[in-house]
Amino acid sequence: MVRQARALESAAEILDVETEEALRSAVGAATMLGPDRARALLKLSDEQLGHLFKIGIAQVIDLAGTITFGIAAAATRDRQPSRRAKQHAKSLARADAAVADFEQRALAERRALVAQGALLSAAEFWAALGITRQALSKAVASGRIFTVDVGAVQYYPAFYLTGDIDRKTLGKVTQRLGGLPGWSKWQFFTTPKASLGNTTPLEALSAGRPAEVERAAAAFAER
Repeated sequence: MVRQARALESAAEILDVETEEALRSAVGAATMLGPDRARALLKLSDEQLGHLFKIGIAQVIDLAGTITFGIAAAATRDRQPSRRAKQHAKSLARADAAVADFEQRALAERRALVAQGALLSAAEFWAALGITRQALSKAVASGRIFTVDVGAVQYYPAFYLTGDIDRKTLGKVTQRLGGLPGWSKWQFFTTPKASLGNTTPLEALSAGRPAEVERAAAAFAER
């Protein structure tokens, strides 16, 4: 919560007052979810969380206006509740459908990565590395290698086998990402970053710029 508050304060220069107050209210509302549910949201990547949050706002914005002015319209309550209930149900249904669609598209994209060989099963991975299952488990536990879930199955990024990137350096950068979810780590390594000259961290490592990538990883983990 302290980190979130600091993030809001640092953004105050670029947000108008109304937007900043709305954002603070949204962050405050997250505290009412309880720690487990709040942490569940933090497991989503920035792209997922932002996308789903915008969908939710878009679906309920009209309903929010209805609730705000509902008290003043008490004289028509004999007919309005049923309409509002229907509107609410439709809004929730649309939001659920949008979330389900997003999850289906994400799963399809992840399965495509498996089909392309960008993600490997545990057996394929340790065989390619020439290590035992126990050694692989130790590397994952230490944070030097991470996994991602595709459905109910865990996979390993094939870029750990890339010959033009030093594996120890790659492991050190992975450790810099700390306890972020696997797909957030994947996003870090494969997405171009302005701080790296609009190249991906993998490309920067291949170009021999490990110090820059480590700094970028530390900043990414602190967001």
